[in-house]
Amino acid sequence: MSKILDEYNQLCKDFNQYENTVIPLCAAENYVSDFCMKPLISNFEGKYSFKETSGNNSFIGGEFVERLYILLKKQCKIMFGANYTNTETLTGINCFTVCAMSLLSSEDLVLVTTPEQGGHASIPIILNAIGVKYEPVPYNYSNYQIDYIKLNELCQSHKYSHIIFCQSDVINPPDLKQINIPESMGIIYDSTQTLGLIATGIIPNPLLASNNIVLIGGSHKTLPAPSCGLIMTNNKLYEEKLQKHITPDYLRNTQPNHSASLLLALIEQEECGYEYQKLIIDMANMLGTELSRLGFNIAKLNHETFTSTHQLFLLMNEKEVNSFYLTAKQYNVTLNKKHKKLFNNDGIRIGTQQIARYNWNMPEIEILAQLLYSIKVHDHAKIKEIRNILINKKIPHFTYEDISIK
Repeated sequence: MSKILDEYNQLCKDFNQYENTVIPLCAAENYVSDFCMKPLISNFEGKYSFKETSGNNSFIGGEFVERLYILLKKQCKIMFGANYTNTETLTGINCFTVCAMSLLSSEDLVLVTTPEQGGHASIPIILNAIGVKYEPVPYNYSNYQIDYIKLNELCQSHKYSHIIFCQSDVINPPDLKQINIPESMGIIYDSTQTLGLIATGIIPNPLLASNNIVLIGGSHKTLPAPSCGLIMTNNKLYEEKLQKHITPDYLRNTQPNHSASLLLALIEQEECGYEYQKLIIDMANMLGTELSRLGFNIAKLNHETFTSTHQLFLLMNEKEVNSFYLTAKQYNVTLNKKHKKLFNNDGIRIGTQQIARYNWNMPEIEILAQLLYSIKVHDHAKIKEIRNILINKKIPHFTYEDISIK
């Protein structure tokens, strides 16, 4: 037997052991149900499909992939109110890249949420690569909110072709109703972190705020699905540009097995998602309250609310961040350390979207807060004791497991 195969089998064994013992607080990952995973090993894997200018499909059998995409468009119309949907990209950044290449030009000047504001670090790199000039969206760090007064002043200057919202670190999503968007200006809204919250109506749907919006996002954060990208709009001009360029100009093999998994994930969220997504935000605020009671400095939106998403920001100095992170890593407690202005220079980002799949409530939240406190004070005996309690409570809920896929 291959030595490499032996090593791979050992890797899988080690990884499964890690997954069984992890306490998942990383804001960028989620549990995906068996129901949603099944299409990944279906015959959709590796199939090609794209239409020629004549309207004919270039691949025999491609019509089955077309039927899959039609089902996705129907589902996204139901959940997002989108007239146009494309699910051929694989990630949120993949979504943004093809959108930027399809909709923007080197003559454009755009406004962007910057990495210091929590924006995705890849966005400026992509804009630089395609020659698009950009300036930062005005932002108020004291309340974790866009400065809408200054933003509206910039919008009315007619200097900018688009606003790009692309927040990876976000406890206060953009309120598009506060933005006076000229007809000549568009918005590319990357909802990768909040896509599940939008899909189930827990937070406002950007597509309903204006006709000049492209809503994009990757799954597997608050939308628990295998990695896949979504591009949606109700703007006919944007639809034509995207449809013209994405396939086959920028994409060829579009991994329809991932799209099929996304379809099932959306169906699962339509059925089970509202209660789950509401719990995500409720848990985050319950955890924020408990951590504050234990002496943590948690970012707040107001006196009663820590977050409007799945994320919490734990504010610390650089030494505390590094120490906390290393101890958490030692005990398989996943989270992210941050060194940027949004976190008052240094902090820890945690997310509740995966632990909400376990249907944890106040008793488990109190235990989790004690775990994080024990990590902070390096009480290793207590960490082991509490972690074992929570490991035994990792039982998936809000799934469609009882439905068979034939």
